[in-house]
Amino acid sequence: MQLTVQDAFALAARHEAAGRAADARRIYDDILAALPEHPGALLKIALQELSSGTHARACERLERALASAQRQALPTQEIWLGLARTHFAAGDSALAASAIACAVLDECVQLAPDDAGLRLTFGAVLIDADRPADAERELERAIALGAREGEAWDNLGLARRLQGKDEQALSAFQRAAAAAPALTPALANLIYARYTLCAWDGLETDEQHLIATLDASTSDPRWPPWIALAMPITPAQQLAVARRWAGATLPQPSPRRAVPRRGEKLRVGYLSGNFRDHPTGRLMAGLFEHHDRNRFEITGYSYGPDGASATTARLRAAFDRWRDVRELADDAVARLIREDAIDLLVDRHGYTLGGRLGILASRPAPVQVHYMSFPGTLGYDALDHVIADAEVIPPGEEQFFHERVWRLPRCYYVNDSRRGVPPPTPRSAHGLPENALVLACLNQSYKLRRPLFATWLSVLRGRGDVVLWLLAGHPRMQANLSAEAKRGGVDPARLVFARAVPEEAHIARLACADLALDTLPYGSHTTGCDALWMGVPMLTCRGTTFAGRVGASLLKAAGLPELIADSLEEYGERLHE
Repeated sequence: MQLTVQDAFALAARHEAAGRAADARRIYDDILAALPEHPGALLKIALQELSSGTHARACERLERALASAQRQALPTQEIWLGLARTHFAAGDSALAASAIACAVLDECVQLAPDDAGLRLTFGAVLIDADRPADAERELERAIALGAREGEAWDNLGLARRLQGKDEQALSAFQRAAAAAPALTPALANLIYARYTLCAWDGLETDEQHLIATLDASTSDPRWPPWIALAMPITPAQQLAVARRWAGATLPQPSPRRAVPRRGEKLRVGYLSGNFRDHPTGRLMAGLFEHHDRNRFEITGYSYGPDGASATTARLRAAFDRWRDVRELADDAVARLIREDAIDLLVDRHGYTLGGRLGILASRPAPVQVHYMSFPGTLGYDALDHVIADAEVIPPGEEQFFHERVWRLPRCYYVNDSRRGVPPPTPRSAHGLPENALVLACLNQSYKLRRPLFATWLSVLRGRGDVVLWLLAGHPRMQANLSAEAKRGGVDPARLVFARAVPEEAHIARLACADLALDTLPYGSHTTGCDALWMGVPMLTCRGTTFAGRVGASLLKAAGLPELIADSLEEYGERLHE
């Protein structure tokens, strides 16, 4: 019996709902055989192609579907939406793709202002386009129109977090986790929001729920690895998180290619979004300058914001070739790297904010490694090696890294010998008592935890001349820490919060501290390096993961191994000495 077009679409929809995409595709192909420009069939096939990663073919079909629908005066909203998704998925230039997708979706919203699903999609695209305030508006409107799913609240939380509205973000993530308990990103974002605000009540329960997702093979794999770094999990669990995330969110990498015969010099490319006045940019400038130009030719591929700072100028001058690739799509950057005949490509970003690991998917260089920025495994087949040292990745722990581990003979964390030492500033300029013992932890608040904070408070209870110097942050975070101090029998006035200041002023004020306090499970990296550079000793507790061992590596390099504790109990004893 021959089906009508309407019946054929209904049958195909049932196939897709049951996971039989190939059966549905055959029906759509049959429809196109009879009606070659049927917009609905073109749309459905294009969406299948989009899901399978054939973006160019999906885009071509969608453009045909759009032209056909417009000729017949049929609705085009779903086709426009498909085009927006295709441009984004194809990895077009971030600026171009954002502009295209936002323009298309804005037109769709104008045509269907009460479509909650459309506004949800627009909000998500606006987040990717770095327009969080606009995203918040669209997402709030979608929720007001009836959207109640966890994704809506989760994206609203992200939009708020990007604007520094951490307390409102926490509320949104709580709603997301309640609406969709199986939505792993929402639970991970909720935990990170709690970390940021030091909202520790109920934290362990949320952590255990998230960790339990690793034991369920069918659970949502989208647990961001950068959040996992700050969690109380094992190296094996960090590896599982990274592999699951890479498999769910990154392009399938090309097979490794043979290493070609190279020229007289080894061509090394450095890929980063932080070749500017950024902590890692400042620390690495000397590394680039010290390459032996008789043996190496180095190229910088910068996809981050361009700046007019002295640091940016110095970084540019340090490279033999400088490539500004901000406006290029991932595949175009990869093509440029291949054309430059790079032998060794060093990713300098990993999973930190703004990273573009998709550039490495097609393997533009025969050898690709990760160094600095992300202190852990990336779990991605496009990365062959990770550069570390024997402290952060002890011998025997290679099994917890997807990459082959290469160890430098000393501390892997580079510093810049030309940075200088700014003149110290007086304690009075920072609200610190002149005659007090100043214990300083100027790490970001997401690294603070209740057990370690309780250890610090025990010192304040035992000595009346001690103050705790912390980095200022969201008012709710400061209020939570003050309340924690009061519950612990310490006057909250003995917590001194250091406001945000320019980098040079921040480095100068570090000399006001008598002792820097490291954190756990995610320890000090640049913060610890800066403190030691200014002559301030640091007490650390050696962690169980890469991220928790950097402080120990720094102290060994500084000749201060006696300041490394191997347990929280030993850490407390050292602090009381």
